[in-house]
Amino acid sequence: MLKPAQLYTEKLQEENIKSWYKPENIFWNGWYGDSRIDIMENNYDGHQFVSVDKDDNVIGYIAYNIDWAAMSADRFGIISFKRGSIVFAKDVYKVICDLFKVYHMNRISWSAYADNPAIRGYRNFIKKYGGRECGYRRQRVKLMDGKLHDSVEFEILAEEFKL
Repeated sequence: MLKPAQLYTEKLQEENIKSWYKPENIFWNGWYGDSRIDIMENNYDGHQFVSVDKDDNVIGYIAYNIDWAAMSADRFGIISFKRGSIVFAKDVYKVICDLFKVYHMNRISWSAYADNPAIRGYRNFIKKYGGRECGYRRQRVKLMDGKLHDSVEFEILAEEFKL
């Protein structure tokens, strides 16, 4: 279930800090280390949500920036603290649907590192619901593993999105 991240700041920060030292999370921050999540003081520059389970535990975080003039949402941050959670996957889908149906965005975009295991899900998502890979950047960033990683850009226009 989606909740505003601002209402779960302490629980979110705790889960985030726990994720810092897990090798599978090197793709989340995109740098040598990590930091606390900056919680916005408003909801017009962007939206931040936590995904919570039936026991009100934070199982994931979803955030994005908004350009209201261009009706575009970008710079997504998505991390699951509980791998394989159907609740979290449904919450990510709801956020994307709401961007088009509730907020009437024209475009959403995000990027991911090419060797991030989540990229398979992103590619399946655009194949099923519309959108495209619109860019590939080679040797974009060096992560905690000491290697240079490529990144892939994705986008979905409102006219392409299939519910």
